[in-house]
Amino acid sequence: MSGEIWLWLAAGALASAAAVLVLRPLARAGMGALPAAALAAAPVALAFALYLGIGRPGLPDMPLGERGGEAAQHQELLRLAARLEAHLETSPEDARGWRVLARTWRGLGRTAETADALARAVQAEGGVSAAPAGLLADYGEARATASAGAVTPEALAAFRAALRQEPGHPKAWHYLAIERLQAGDEAAALALWRGLEAASEADAPWLATVRNRIGALVQRLGPAAADIAPAAPGRALPDG
Repeated sequence: MSGEIWLWLAAGALASAAAVLVLRPLARAGMGALPAAALAAAPVALAFALYLGIGRPGLPDMPLGERGGEAAQHQELLRLAARLEAHLETSPEDARGWRVLARTWRGLGRTAETADALARAVQAEGGVSAAPAGLLADYGEARATASAGAVTPEALAAFRAALRQEPGHPKAWHYLAIERLQAGDEAAALALWRGLEAASEADAPWLATVRNRIGALVQRLGPAAADIAPAAPGRALPDG
């Protein structure tokens, strides 16, 4: 069986196991069969979309239970992830495979492994100078998550590279503001978030988060906040 077919089967198996984890709590909560099935189908579609390179970085992870049948499903996901790792040892150039593995580790709560798998996906795509902006931003986010939310130098380099590929990439832009905030430069963070707010569509899903950040900083900075103009990433945070 070819590696490509094996990966499709692995992705389907991972998604099927995830669907069982969704259906159990929905059934216990009394949800009808049709709505429950519709919700359970979402992880299946997501797994195949991920393998095709269609990212959904904002999608929250599905919690994994540790009791009874849910624990067995958790173990099955681990076994399938191990098989996928074994495949990738002989096919390290398979960027899509690395992204499927990263999503699997993320769903299992393994933050360091998620970041490492995305690093390999970036490498398979030609490195930070050639990888797509979305992949670079996902990698930076994963590296920050693995560091308890801190935007590390590796994460920052990934976000900057993402913005070189796509100057207005919202996730990379947002994390540059977080980095400035963590560095103690509240004015630069506010300028970046105001710039992202101004550049976003009215229905952008990240706007609520951005506006909450802006509101908190305006309250903290007081009257001085009124003089801080919106800024794009290149102006507020030049490459170091």
